[in-house]
Amino acid sequence: MGTLNILLVDDDRSLVTTLSYGLRKAMGETTSVAVCFSGSEALALLATQAFDVVVSDFNMPGPSGLEFLNRIRQDYREMILVLITAYGTDALEEEVHRLGIGYITKPFGMSLLVQSIHDLIRGKVTRDATENAPRILIPDPKGNADMP
Repeated sequence: MGTLNILLVDDDRSLVTTLSYGLRKAMGETTSVAVCFSGSEALALLATQAFDVVVSDFNMPGPSGLEFLNRIRQDYREMILVLITAYGTDALEEEVHRLGIGYITKPFGMSLLVQSIHDLIRGKVTRDATENAPRILIPDPKGNADMP
């Protein structure tokens, strides 16, 4: 089973540190978590390293997290994307869902983030399977293999 590679992007260093630790602990040994503190830093990392999931804050200096995730969506169609925000609105939520991006409002518990990532992975695998794509093994929070 391969490693699930997650990229966290947020300018709040303490939140990124907490989320990084929490994801590693909750998702198990088969999870790798990298952190970036801006969209531009994350885009540079994405040019050299592959990720399965990108979790980005909405409110960051420079382009918003939504603009950043839109850019990723154009270049990396298969990547699972999640937007987190303390500035949620119904319009933002509708736009995020229209683009096929996960959406979580702050404050949230680690279990909600983990469950959202698992749901998005399972949804992607289900869509891929219906298009005759090969099935993949997904690590669950306890480190067990989970076949959709």
